[in-house]
Amino acid sequence: MSTDTAAVSPPIENRVQHVFVLMLENRSFDHLFALSDIPGITAATSSNTNTYGGTVYSFGDGAPTRMPADPGHEFTDVLEQLCGAGVNYEHGHPYPAIDNSGFIANFATTKDEGTPAQSAAAGEIMRGADVRTQSPALYQLATEFVLCDGWHSSLPGPTWPNRYFVHGASSAGLDHSPTSAEMSEWECVDGFPYPKGSIFDALGKGNYRLYQDDLGSALGRVPQVASIKGISFFDIDDLSHFEGDLANGYTARYTFIEPSYGDIVHDTYEGGSSQHPMDGLSGGDQLVARVYNAIRQSPLWESSLLVILYDEHGGFYDSAKPGKAMPPNDGAGSSLNTNGFLFDVYGVRVPAIVVSPWVARGYVDHTAYDHSSVLATIERLFHLPALTDRDRNAKDLLSLITATCRADCPQGIGS
Repeated sequence: MSTDTAAVSPPIENRVQHVFVLMLENRSFDHLFALSDIPGITAATSSNTNTYGGTVYSFGDGAPTRMPADPGHEFTDVLEQLCGAGVNYEHGHPYPAIDNSGFIANFATTKDEGTPAQSAAAGEIMRGADVRTQSPALYQLATEFVLCDGWHSSLPGPTWPNRYFVHGASSAGLDHSPTSAEMSEWECVDGFPYPKGSIFDALGKGNYRLYQDDLGSALGRVPQVASIKGISFFDIDDLSHFEGDLANGYTARYTFIEPSYGDIVHDTYEGGSSQHPMDGLSGGDQLVARVYNAIRQSPLWESSLLVILYDEHGGFYDSAKPGKAMPPNDGAGSSLNTNGFLFDVYGVRVPAIVVSPWVARGYVDHTAYDHSSVLATIERLFHLPALTDRDRNAKDLLSLITATCRADCPQGIGS
């Protein structure tokens, strides 16, 4: 072949040298994007319904800025949401049949997150937001880059075990929100132990950076990643340093960013940037813009891949049925597995956006991903071994990487 033909694209490890992940919380895909009018997405319509108290509720618009009560998202809550009111999980058995019929029944009755919603407000869990106006930075990135409509949380349960999956392709058997004693032990004494280690262990010191949003309420600056064995609170930097760090010889291959969680002391979540249902979308949207703009205007832009995703659905309705999942099979014991869950089914679908000058503009990706896909991407890109059977079998994002670096990406978003 002649050497004067079109230039060959550089190897993928040269195109993408830095992976960034920003993980927000507690929103389902349908809640944020079903009403976005983005062509080609698989999303809920008014034909998707739940019945409660003899009333049929259709999925529709008009989601409140802040929810009247915190929707349930513990293991038993999600079981009811996915499988119907009154369904029980038999310890150590396969997950029951899923029909996504119990979201309203659970929202109206669960006490796992405090006082349940009033019956008159039960239908709010079926309402979608207008992401175009309520979270415009998120919407702009979804339309300028790749929107994934097949990304599911890693298990049908709450925040903590799902966040552990993004760091280790396992939750070491944890299927519930940790108790105060468990949190104190992990954050202050020994650290949360993965049987096969975390992605940070695999990368090694100096190859990753950790940040948390330092704006808003100081009561929400409690980085969950600091609970992992080998990671301390002092390893997490303030996001106010992010832009300066990127401009000055930034070498970390992987960067994980957490939002501020707002006032978690009084369970209001106010003043945060996680997009928690009790706090609204605006703070998190400003964070999305802040992170994108910092990377876009840095020397790393043309070698970067940013993934924006959500830890779990937060109790909001979604029309997609979670499929079968590969258990981690990492030798985790049963002490943290209060429900006897087999980790053989994904959780509810969540939004995910892949941002890079090396991905197509306005593409909707229907691939089935979960949070271990982040690890699969990092491992295959940087030639690291898989941690568990979950990430070993997970789809990665590398197929989205194109041969051409785009020149039409927005210079900046947000205000």
